[in-house]
Amino acid sequence: AVLFGVGLIISNVGPIASASDQETANKQLDEALKSLDSGDNAGAEGDLIEANSTLAEGQAKTEVGDAITALQAGNITGAQMEIEAAQGLLGN
Repeated sequence: AVLFGVGLIISNVGPIASASDQETANKQLDEALKSLDSGDNAGAEGDLIEANSTLAEGQAKTEVGDAITALQAGNITGAQMEIEAAQGLLGN
């Protein structure tokens, strides 16, 4: 019974932390889009790197990584599309 109780505590904490990380990543992705819109590609890259380090492994993290790659290649439109795809996966 004790082990089951501990399992419940751990499983209840996980989603809360994950939701917080997703919210943080969403804010960073919003900032990245604003930076891109204003022509601040370096600022956008910094925001994307922060979002990438915040996210757990998964499709949203892959999209953010693709956005960084696109931005580094000078593909601003591609980076914006990848950011928007990541936000869609995160529920934004």
